[in-house]
Amino acid sequence: MNIKPAAPKQNVYIKTHKENEPISPVIDNTQASSYKIAKHINKKLYSLLNLPNTYNTKNSQKIAVELKSIQINGNTKIITMDIKDLYVNLPIQGIIKSTRYWLNKSNNNEEIIKQVLNILQTIMKQNYF
Repeated sequence: MNIKPAAPKQNVYIKTHKENEPISPVIDNTQASSYKIAKHINKKLYSLLNLPNTYNTKNSQKIAVELKSIQINGNTKIITMDIKDLYVNLPIQGIIKSTRYWLNKSNNNEEIIKQVLNILQTIMKQNYF
C-alpha cells in the first residue's frame, strides 16, 4: 500500500536529433500505485508463459556480444525494435487476448488465468502517457 500516493513526475528532454519533435515528455511512473504490482505480474508472467521466441533481449550490450557469433549470409535479416517507443500504440484488448491465449496454451489453472488478466488489465488502464 502506498502511504503517500502522488501523481507521477514529468520530466522533459530536449531531442536535438529530431527536427519537428524537439521536446519529449517522460513520465516517472515508479511512484504510481500500479508500479509494484506491474513489476510483480511481469515476473509472474515469465514463469506462467512458455513463449516460443528466444530471440529477445533486454540489454543492448548482450545483443552486441551475441551478434559477434552469428553467421551472416545473403539471406540474413536482422530486425530491431525499441518497444518503449511503441508502447503507447499497443492495443490493450489485443494484449489481453494474446496473454489469455498463451496462458491457456501453457496449461495454466483457469483461476490463475482470470486473476492475471484482471491485474494486467487494471495495470494497463492506470498507465500514464
